[in-house]
Amino acid sequence: MKGTGQVQFRVKGLGVEKLLNAARKQGISFSRVKREKSRSLLLRCSSKDYEAFSELAKEKGFEVSEAQPVGVLRLEKQAGKRIGLLIGGLAAIGLLIWALGYVWEVRVENAGAYLGEVRSYLEEQGIRPGIRRASVSLSDLRDKLEWRLPKVKWVRTEWQGVSLVVRLEEGVPPPEAVSNEGAGDVVAASDGIIRRVTTYAGTPLVKAGDFVKAGQTLIRGEERDKDGAARPVQARGEALARQWVSVQVRTPVTGFVSEPTGRETTRRVIETPVFTWAREDAPDYLTSEKSREAVPIGGAWWPVGLLRETYAEVSLRKESRDLEEAKREGAKAAIFALNQALMNDETVDKWINFSMIEGDTITVTATAEIIRDIGCRP
Repeated sequence: MKGTGQVQFRVKGLGVEKLLNAARKQGISFSRVKREKSRSLLLRCSSKDYEAFSELAKEKGFEVSEAQPVGVLRLEKQAGKRIGLLIGGLAAIGLLIWALGYVWEVRVENAGAYLGEVRSYLEEQGIRPGIRRASVSLSDLRDKLEWRLPKVKWVRTEWQGVSLVVRLEEGVPPPEAVSNEGAGDVVAASDGIIRRVTTYAGTPLVKAGDFVKAGQTLIRGEERDKDGAARPVQARGEALARQWVSVQVRTPVTGFVSEPTGRETTRRVIETPVFTWAREDAPDYLTSEKSREAVPIGGAWWPVGLLRETYAEVSLRKESRDLEEAKREGAKAAIFALNQALMNDETVDKWINFSMIEGDTITVTATAEIIRDIGCRP
């Protein structure tokens, strides 16, 4: 073993200290000396000194183990054995650095009604997956979107790894201005049974207990003076009415049970933000259950993923569900949908009805009696 790199080895024998003194007299130096046992030392020196020390030890009858490279010499030796792995690692690092210089995903969040307009603008500006990251100015993009969307509170643009994220916060439009000049009626926005009418301006035309139809005038926009003459006003008031809101949910009373057939296929898939590639095609099973397992090949910033997809063929068998369980599931879904429809209305009562089973489903109807202000301007 030639060269000046550091190596580590053991020497065994009786009186190893005398051997070290003899080696030092010949100019052999050690960077580390560690006693392991009474007759054994762990030594570290240059590979050149190891050759000289080994010859001296064998002459005096000591046992010397094979030298093991340490430090830089060890890395050089490992790199020589794994040159392919080293080249692959360097190529992977180069690919990672190259990939981080590009945009691999453009994500728009919380855009609501403006989602289509934001995506259209990004497309017009050429901001799409695959462009260079340096070509996108976050502050310039933010300012232009805020100018283009005046009803938006603010726009935030930021980088998240290899993704460009555009996040919006929608503004709340101001209420329409109400003029107190001229005539104007309060009409019913929907059908209902009047519970109470409170008039602030105008003349009420309905009373508690009256059934009204949508569009019917509730408070007329006129008042009488002391002398009995009519004068026009902007009618204002509150018309609370009883209404009934219903939603229907259909719940299946049958279900499918999957049973494995024993056939299974596994394939590897390379997934990137731009494309997905696999050497093998997915199996042509009529019905199967797919599971995906990620094979780690990089860190959180690595834009390429290796997946192991497993397809297990199953056969489906139709069987009846427990009827009470299906009813409970349907009732829960119906109540949830009803609450979504009610918003902040005052609720008087709620109830649920189940219809007869038709085919493979049962219809669940959730109804609520509510109190709502139905007065509005025409």
